[in-house]
Amino acid sequence: MNLELGIERMKGMRVEVTVPSYLRCPISLDLMKDPVTLCTGITYDRHSIETWLDAGNDICPVTNQILHTQDTIPNHTLRRIIQDWCVTNSGRGVDRIPTPRAPLDLAHLNSILAEVSSGKKESIRKLGRLGRESDRNRKCIASSNASSVLASLFAEHSAQALYRSQQSVEICEEALVALTLTFPLTSQALDSLALSNAIACLVWILREGNPEAKISAVSILREMVSNDKYRDMIGRREGLAEGLVQLLREPICPIAKKSSLAIIYNIALGKRYRSKLVEAGAVPLVVEILVDGERGICEKAMLALDILCCCTEGRLAASTHALTLPVVAKKMLRISDSATESAVSVLWNICQNSSDEGAVLEALHAGAFDKLLLIVQVGCSEQTRDKSIKLLKAFNKYTNKWECSETLHLHHVKRSF
Repeated sequence: MNLELGIERMKGMRVEVTVPSYLRCPISLDLMKDPVTLCTGITYDRHSIETWLDAGNDICPVTNQILHTQDTIPNHTLRRIIQDWCVTNSGRGVDRIPTPRAPLDLAHLNSILAEVSSGKKESIRKLGRLGRESDRNRKCIASSNASSVLASLFAEHSAQALYRSQQSVEICEEALVALTLTFPLTSQALDSLALSNAIACLVWILREGNPEAKISAVSILREMVSNDKYRDMIGRREGLAEGLVQLLREPICPIAKKSSLAIIYNIALGKRYRSKLVEAGAVPLVVEILVDGERGICEKAMLALDILCCCTEGRLAASTHALTLPVVAKKMLRISDSATESAVSVLWNICQNSSDEGAVLEALHAGAFDKLLLIVQVGCSEQTRDKSIKLLKAFNKYTNKWECSETLHLHHVKRSF
């Protein structure tokens, strides 16, 4: 492709529009939309040079000079020239470049946060809009005390929200949406969200909030349960298991599904919460997600199924589901190393604790024997190898009853040593 030419289609014909080199960004070679100049005097498109600097580079891409400051200055003169060129070529299909918004600065952000702390919904929405406008704005917000201000506001209004005060509910939902722009949350923000009313409100929004607030609530809960300090206080909250299962049954988006599975796994690390998750109906939904979920979701689903099968109720729910053993055997080598180890663990828990030979025969029929042999040969953790060998010994007694070989495609298998 000739980089000197921008080729556009107009009235069914190809029209060549030559973009002058001095109007193109030296990095992307595209027409600049928001030209800014570095301390070296070279002008770039803002998005391109900020991406370059965010990658850790501290030199000018054109001159290779060390940048003593990474500040950028808008080049208004060049921008007017670019806009004039666009107007001149508008008859050839060239659109005017949009007027760039000024990036968020600390002084402006602090004035917005002062309004946010007083509970002004429009200011919370404005903060969210600014954060979604550009990566630079989001980073500015995340590096400030915005997470603490928003979390404190949420905690302050959570009690009234639980009493269904419409104004408090709206403030809490808006605060949660904005909070997701500040990840990772500060310890001060996490402590505010860990207050009793705040956790109760998070779970309530998880179940009853608007779709955007639900996604934000489950994302925040995921971050909280990854910390040992907050896991138990969230795990014992009534309604959490039901809310997570509801999001798996009626998923809003892949983010909500992944976050729900991650929370289930982390909560189930506490033995006393496993049966609660099983009673809420988590196991069959997790199994069904394994059938046709994308790789990242399947990995989290397999980890969640593994830990749920560590309790009696979980094993019973898994073993009585017709898809469990076939789908676990099928996915055993197709997701990731950690999912493979979890799949072996699921088979181990179900087959070793089964009162009859039905589970073993079903696993054999699904092709588990050959895959376990392969796992032992290509390498795995000592614990997984031990379980695989014991399963193979148990399966060996019944191999004459079923045709247990499934055609294996080995091109995706990697040695772990």
